[in-house]
Amino acid sequence: MKNLFKTSKIIFPLVFLLMGINMQAQNSPDKLLGKWANEDKTKVVEFVKNGPSYDAVILKSEDKSLIGKKQITGLKFQHEGNYNNGTVHIIKKGKTASCTVKITKDQLTVKASYGIMSKTQVWTRL
Repeated sequence: MKNLFKTSKIIFPLVFLLMGINMQAQNSPDKLLGKWANEDKTKVVEFVKNGPSYDAVILKSEDKSLIGKKQITGLKFQHEGNYNNGTVHIIKKGKTASCTVKITKDQLTVKASYGIMSKTQVWTRL
């Protein structure tokens, strides 16, 4: 019985510590990092940290001239899977649009806005 109490004194704090680490990881701004496929699976981007913000670099594309270019720049973590103040680069048209991103499980909702117009896509984590 004495050993059971000694063991529980070690196990319970350890369990709570691990749960706290897991919960912190779920709310981490870095959960955006990694590879994502766009809605029609024609492009794969990788989100990387760039100082206090996040950028998306094109890794795969049907148009090989786009590989290595930045699709999104300057995203800033807001709270609980929400990022804002980003810029989407519409490379072929030489234009940019403001961008916000929201992560839900293994999906990324990307909303680009230009004036009063906006477009939303859902990307999937690879």
